[in-house]
Amino acid sequence: MNVLIVLAHPEKQSFNAHLAAQARQVYRAQGHRVTTIDLYQEDFDPREAAGNYANRKDRDRFDPMQEQRHHWDNRALPAEVQRHIALLRQADRLILQFPFWWFGAPAIIKGWMDRVFVYGGLYDSRHRHENGVMRGKRALLTVTAGAAEQACAPDGRDGDMRLMLWPIMHALHYIGFGILEPFLVYGVRGGLAAGERQAQDRRLAQVVRDYRARLAEERSWPEVPFNRNEDFTAELALRPGAPEYSPFVRHR
Repeated sequence: MNVLIVLAHPEKQSFNAHLAAQARQVYRAQGHRVTTIDLYQEDFDPREAAGNYANRKDRDRFDPMQEQRHHWDNRALPAEVQRHIALLRQADRLILQFPFWWFGAPAIIKGWMDRVFVYGGLYDSRHRHENGVMRGKRALLTVTAGAAEQACAPDGRDGDMRLMLWPIMHALHYIGFGILEPFLVYGVRGGLAAGERQAQDRRLAQVVRDYRARLAEERSWPEVPFNRNEDFTAELALRPGAPEYSPFVRHR
C-alpha cells in the first residue's frame, strides 16, 4: 500500500510533526511505502494565481478551472503541483495532519487543495463523489486543537470541531476518497509551566499510543457517511426520505 502524509505545521518539532512521524513508523513497520509532504518545509505557495501558468489559454481573463484543465491536458502544470498530483494518484491512503487554527485548517492546507485538486486531473463532471478519481482510496484527518475536548464538543463554547472539519472531508470525498472518522487531539498547548507541561506530555504520550494502535488496526476504523447520487433529484435536491448525514446537506 502507498501512504501519503501531508503535514501542515510550521514548526519541525511540533506535536503535529511528531504524530506524522508516528504514522510513518506504523505504516512502514507493516511493509507499506510512505511519503511525507511537509508543506511549510517545502515552502509550498498556497495561492492559486495567473502567474502559476506559463502557457495561458486565455491571457485576457484568468479562469482558474480552465487554466487547470488546459495545463493538465498539456502536461504543463507547475512542477510541484505535478509532483503532488502524482503522489496523490499513487496513494491508497492519505493523511492530512494539521492544527485547528481559527476554527479550521491552516491556510496552506486550503491553498494546497486549491492548487492540487485540479479540474480535469482530479475531478470533472463525470468523476465526482462516489465516482471520483480517488474512489477506493481512504483519507484521514489527524487534527490537534489547543482547546479542551469539552470546548470542542457540539455543546461546547468553541463549537463542534468535527462539524467544522466537514468541508475538508467533503472536498476529499468530492474527488472520490472514502473518509475515515477524524482523529482529534485536544488540549495541545504551548507556554505551560513545568508541572503543567509534564502533565500534558504524559497525556499526549497516551494519545500517541492510542493513535499508533488505531492505525495498526485501521480496517476497523469507522468511515464518515455521505449521501450518494441516488439520494438526489435531477435538480440535485435531496430526495424526500433520503438520509441526512450532516447539517450541511439536509431536508428543508
